[in-house]
Amino acid sequence: MNQLPLRSHRAAQLQRTVTCQLCEFSSTQARRSFSVGRGAAAAAAASNPRILTIRRPIVSRSSRLSLAQPLACQTGTLRYRSRQASSKNAHLLESEKQAVEGLETEHVANANGHSNASPANSHLSLREITSMIEGCAQKTSELLARSEVPGNAEVEELLLKYEEAARAIAPYWDVRDENAPSGEGKGNAVSSLLEMQEHEGSVTHIRDAEEILRTLADQVSTSMTQIIKDEKVFISPKALEHYIRAQCTLNRAEYLPEVFHLYANKPIPEEKSNPPKLHQANPKDVNSAVSADLANQAIDVAIKQKNLPLVLAMIDNTFCAPAFHHAKVFRRAAVPLVGLAAAPAACFTLASWASTLQNTMDPSTATGIAFAASLAYVAGTSSIGILAITTANDQMKRVTWLPGIPLRHRWLREEERAALDKVACAWGFRDPYMHGEETGEEWESLREFIGMRGMILDKTELMEGMQ
Repeated sequence: MNQLPLRSHRAAQLQRTVTCQLCEFSSTQARRSFSVGRGAAAAAAASNPRILTIRRPIVSRSSRLSLAQPLACQTGTLRYRSRQASSKNAHLLESEKQAVEGLETEHVANANGHSNASPANSHLSLREITSMIEGCAQKTSELLARSEVPGNAEVEELLLKYEEAARAIAPYWDVRDENAPSGEGKGNAVSSLLEMQEHEGSVTHIRDAEEILRTLADQVSTSMTQIIKDEKVFISPKALEHYIRAQCTLNRAEYLPEVFHLYANKPIPEEKSNPPKLHQANPKDVNSAVSADLANQAIDVAIKQKNLPLVLAMIDNTFCAPAFHHAKVFRRAAVPLVGLAAAPAACFTLASWASTLQNTMDPSTATGIAFAASLAYVAGTSSIGILAITTANDQMKRVTWLPGIPLRHRWLREEERAALDKVACAWGFRDPYMHGEETGEEWESLREFIGMRGMILDKTELMEGMQ
């Protein structure tokens, strides 16, 4: 007589498949399942092994609570997701798995000694950010109240602390776009900050937190600008870098053109002098040039703000400045020019040595022939390379040079043209077949500005469909 396999009731099978969607993918604790229908399942397995089915284990609540939670803001987000996942379908399982894996990865990194991160990279609470900025403001007041010229290292260290404070504000609230509507990312960031405050024992509403963050951002921007504008402070390249990066992080680009102008024209104070002794600055000096990376960062922030006059003022005080042109010639063309100047002497020395390796003609004649041949080769290859560098136009999108502009000017002002090209792409249509159809007062002023600089906007021969 055949034996019928015993199966557990369908309700018991359904009960075994009910699993917490967050804890199902956790690997920190061993998974334990309820003993529902265990005897019936064992009997069925003994009678017929083929009817065994894979069942998801159910994790107990104790193993869920033992999950490591190093960051309060991330655990708050996970709790919110776990409540939402209980009412949604299986398409949320993958996102919950990634969240738990990221949390476990951070926990392992902290255990391995990577938790000693700087305050600029770690998530700080609102109280910690406020205390950090208050300490910087106190040092700023002491520095500005002194009659002695402060040291460059002291100024750079203070601006570095302000930069760290700006980076500490950025993760919680997107202060880079004042006119943008409050989205999900912004609300989640502020909610995470409020949850951290709740763990510390202080409770603040979302609007209050946003206002506090805005006030702190304004305070950082204003204090740094006061330091840079003070006549006793020398704007070193490192100090300018800290200032620009902090202002770009806070989206405060209103004072950047003025600071760029001061960097090249501000009188240089003598360090540790009391009263301050000022020396006249040379705006055409190589050291007075703003680096291209910092200038592009500032221009990107102004483009994001959709402030065309601010963008053009930045271009005027960075890429159009004489110091930038001199610095480019000194840093990028000095070595090739020295090589070209030394080429005749090198060719003559090489020709004199080569004439001793033959006995078919007079040594002086052989030297002259070898010298002429080597010098012609160097001159020909150099001229072809110069033409290739100065006439390259693959990087041009909407702004090109007017006919008749010298090649040396095209190479020297390439960064200026690239910046105006970026501005034109940001203000115009994205569809290349719509280029040339833009209208408006700002667009006409931009076209006129580009034309006055020896360039042309949307040259007909280079537009899509007009070749």
